[in-house]
Amino acid sequence: MTVPAWVITGLLDSGKTTLINRLIEEKLDELDILVLQFESGETPLTEQERVKKLVFSKSQLERAPLDIADTVIEYLNSHSTELILIEWNGMEHFHKLEEMFLQFMAKTVMSIEKVVYVAADTGIQAGIPDAGAAAFSQIAGSDCAYIRSEGREHGRVKPDLLYNCSPDIRVYTDRKWERFMRDIFHVRMQPQHFLLMAAAAAVLFLLTVSSLDEIGFSFGRYISVYLGVFLQAAPFLLIGVLLSSLIQVCLKPDWIQRKFPEKILAGQLFAVIAGFCLPVCDCASIPVFKSLVKKGVPMPAAVTFMLVSPVINPVVILSTWYAFNGNYQMIAARCGLGVLCAVLCGFTYLFKPPEDYLLENAVPLQNACENYSLPAAADSRLSRFFLIMRHAQNEFFSVGKFLLTGIFVSTLFQDFIPQAVTAGSGAAPWKALLLMMGLAFVLSLCSSSDAVVARSMAASLPAGAVLGFLVFGPMMDIKNAAMLLSGFKSAFVVRLFVTAFLVCFLVMMLFMLWGSGGIEYDAERKRN
Repeated sequence: MTVPAWVITGLLDSGKTTLINRLIEEKLDELDILVLQFESGETPLTEQERVKKLVFSKSQLERAPLDIADTVIEYLNSHSTELILIEWNGMEHFHKLEEMFLQFMAKTVMSIEKVVYVAADTGIQAGIPDAGAAAFSQIAGSDCAYIRSEGREHGRVKPDLLYNCSPDIRVYTDRKWERFMRDIFHVRMQPQHFLLMAAAAAVLFLLTVSSLDEIGFSFGRYISVYLGVFLQAAPFLLIGVLLSSLIQVCLKPDWIQRKFPEKILAGQLFAVIAGFCLPVCDCASIPVFKSLVKKGVPMPAAVTFMLVSPVINPVVILSTWYAFNGNYQMIAARCGLGVLCAVLCGFTYLFKPPEDYLLENAVPLQNACENYSLPAAADSRLSRFFLIMRHAQNEFFSVGKFLLTGIFVSTLFQDFIPQAVTAGSGAAPWKALLLMMGLAFVLSLCSSSDAVVARSMAASLPAGAVLGFLVFGPMMDIKNAAMLLSGFKSAFVVRLFVTAFLVCFLVMMLFMLWGSGGIEYDAERKRN
């Protein structure tokens, strides 16, 4: 029988033994527990009849880690144990624990199910960087973190360094003890349950496919279209996140603020130029926007920069060129209309400029485009390169789920829309435009890959409606609204949304009434 194990790790004097004692006394008092201590501090382990312990020194851990693993295996084979608590040494790299207990014979007798990183609120910023790679590896391998308050009743915890090492880590404090306990005692699904669910899903899939075939929906065709669109979009998403990560890690946060002119017209022009030169996605432009307004940059220029940067940067231009087969009319229309809409939205803030729009206690929304930084002691070319790669990895998978959702919906849209609806003939132009702007808001695609999704729906819609999707989506969507609400008051966000929507709708309608600039989607269609 495999015994579940929980790993409690963190620096010396962070409170690991204290947490273990509290768990044993409050929640685990009826279990037969084995505590493996690889570090002993000033706090002694609770002595109970049902709690046994094995203590190993740091020298033993360094000299013969596999011998320690054999000792633990022998103990588990000869003693009845219901739970293992491992107090890991804060100065040892986490891969050593993985070598000891996640392979060979140890896997047959124990299973590590929870990893908790413990830290004191006063030691996060200084202690963790001083510990170096060992601490970073422990944080990266942890499911959650428990931050202990050192006597400051209302002290505010700043877990940014934890999120930089592991963006998905869940952080709890003394005030969130009950939520922390619910997380700790949450039971993970066992492998046999996964097998049952997989079998049920397979049966459901077969029934669904046969039912869809009967109504004329080809599942095979749907998969082919879905994969085709994804394979076209993925390279541009990858380029976008790599360039965005390079800027996030290497560009100093206050660089843009220092360069922004204070005059309105000069600020508007600089906002457009900066938006073209900086290949950042919309979720990266919003934190910059917040910094700009805090630094006193005029609101029109700051709004223009936030709205225009994800529409006209080089990565977006390249992806649009590829998606529409090198059609320079579509590229020029997207960039030109994007600049026009962004500048008009910015100018609206010359009238009744908003006041008191920042939240006093804004909580930063954790997302893939958050600023990553390195401690000064660890700042080197190699560490910066790995930080860029980690940021790009996190951003790719974070933004990728929005792309996959968008492709899923757009592929369904292609298959179910009547074939008679071509070039807007089946619906009024304003209805097609509203539909595409609504889809852009809901799908929340990354601007570096949304052109491929738009192209997959272009055959059934007029060019103006497709351009509404490509211009409005990067400016305002669900994830952008959520990020804005994390730092700005709802009245400001509502005004920004309504302004962007109305400006884009009116500009696109005028463009469509003008004949959509005579745009044809590709050369073959133009010849026909």
